[in-house]
Amino acid sequence: MQLHQLFNVAGALTFSRLLLAAAMPFVAPTPWAIWVYLFALLTDVADGAVARRTGTESAAGAAFDGWVDKTLHVNLGWTLAVLDQMPDWWMLAWFSRELIQVVMHPVLMHNFRTGQGPPPRTSALGRVTAVLLAVSVVTVLSGGNALVPTVLTGAFGTAAGLHYGWIHLLAHPLFRQRFARSRQRQGDQLT
Repeated sequence: MQLHQLFNVAGALTFSRLLLAAAMPFVAPTPWAIWVYLFALLTDVADGAVARRTGTESAAGAAFDGWVDKTLHVNLGWTLAVLDQMPDWWMLAWFSRELIQVVMHPVLMHNFRTGQGPPPRTSALGRVTAVLLAVSVVTVLSGGNALVPTVLTGAFGTAAGLHYGWIHLLAHPLFRQRFARSRQRQGDQLT
């Protein structure tokens, strides 16, 4: 990762969200929590748009953006569970995608470090998961029952995590070698 790629307006917006994530445990018990969270979501949308518009998109920026999003939601989810504003098990649904990615960590880090994997991108499943997570969080912060969006977040998050893992496995050199040998053997058997 090249840190200098983060020193721009988009990186500053992402960094501001990291500061909001750090403040979440202190803000969550207050009426300001929903507004701080919505502002954090706004910075999440804005940093990508600014990076594209200014031509400062980078793998480092995309990775930092994803890491900050996870930090924001884990800090907030943990805090809401500790404050008994939501059942603890909801965190499993909210972070189903990330739990799958933890298992994939060695492959993901190898691909990121060597630049062999696909660039960090959000799939359609990932976007749906993010929207459902935001709906769940806003519902909890506004005092509503977020059971349905939470279950949907878990279902779409699991699908997104498996899809993301599959894409990165396909890009890993060991998998590509085995896949190529397997296809060669199949071709040999057909002839």
